[in-house]
Amino acid sequence: MELKQLGWSTDRDQQFAAHQARGLVPARVAVEDKHYFRVWTAEAELLAQVSGKFIHESRRSSSKLPKVGDWVAVKLVPNEAKAVIQAVLPRRTQLSRKMTGHGAAEHILATNIDTVFMVTSADVGFDTVCLEQMLVVAHESGARPVVVLNKIDLCDDLDAKLAAATRVAGGASVLAACAITGRGVKAVSELIRPGDTAVFIGTSGVGKSSLINRLYGEDIQATVEVRTSDAKGRHTTSWREMIFLPDGGVVIDTPGMRELHIWIASEGSKQAFPEIEALSPRCHFRDCTHTKENRCAVRDAIAAGTLPRERYDSFLKLQLEMRYLREAEMRAARRDRKKSGRVSDSASGQEV
Repeated sequence: MELKQLGWSTDRDQQFAAHQARGLVPARVAVEDKHYFRVWTAEAELLAQVSGKFIHESRRSSSKLPKVGDWVAVKLVPNEAKAVIQAVLPRRTQLSRKMTGHGAAEHILATNIDTVFMVTSADVGFDTVCLEQMLVVAHESGARPVVVLNKIDLCDDLDAKLAAATRVAGGASVLAACAITGRGVKAVSELIRPGDTAVFIGTSGVGKSSLINRLYGEDIQATVEVRTSDAKGRHTTSWREMIFLPDGGVVIDTPGMRELHIWIASEGSKQAFPEIEALSPRCHFRDCTHTKENRCAVRDAIAAGTLPRERYDSFLKLQLEMRYLREAEMRAARRDRKKSGRVSDSASGQEV
């Protein structure tokens, strides 16, 4: 397989020049499973581990370690289908969320992606709040966000669901599809060109794996039925995995997320709520928080009925979560500085 089919671009040639001079080979991470990885070179699929030096240099931040979608420099193990990862090339785009139960730790879902397909179901599990959170994460990644309303065969009022999804999409495209019948899947496939990388995200049971199976042309991802009572599904994908489509293009399936906590966002929040971003310059105060200030254009729009209250409430919830993440990140940074300040100089026995 040519590197271009894996997503390699000519910009990478210069980035890799120094590694090539050391006899290393470019590869892309297809599967991440704890301390082991599956990587693809132009010649083969290999089992890989990270070098001890790399692990030591990345000890303070797991986000520096290889993730699915990363381009890495590997040293081939002679006469074995194995490799040692020596370095990670700069990430062009990066899809992240806050790691559940780990304070403000960043959890990278996929890297070097062109399109984020945010899959939600058109049945009773349809949830605009979850969709808003996915949109913030997708916009922040730097990739193109696309909403896919799946399971339209189970929807009684498709027009209403499409209208609701479009209202919160923030300018992102909204597609309707059915993985079972194939309806609308062509429109999804046309957005994945040869050499492109797309990632599918969404909660359990929305049909991400079924859509990928349909795109691939056969069942390569396990699927299960969801409960009819509440449309909840079980996790069928247990790790992030890169899949190469027969007609070109790469897709990354991700485990279904019971909840999606955003990572620290800036531009993503603006693009996810463009109507509020458009009103902000008309506020009297430049640093208006849109909560209690007088002459606030956002609050005036709510009073006038031109800005839906539910969108405003979602925006405030997002701002609160981002503030918590920033404060947690600052606390973690202070702890790191405090620890480094207590490191003893072995020669003098003094703290440095």
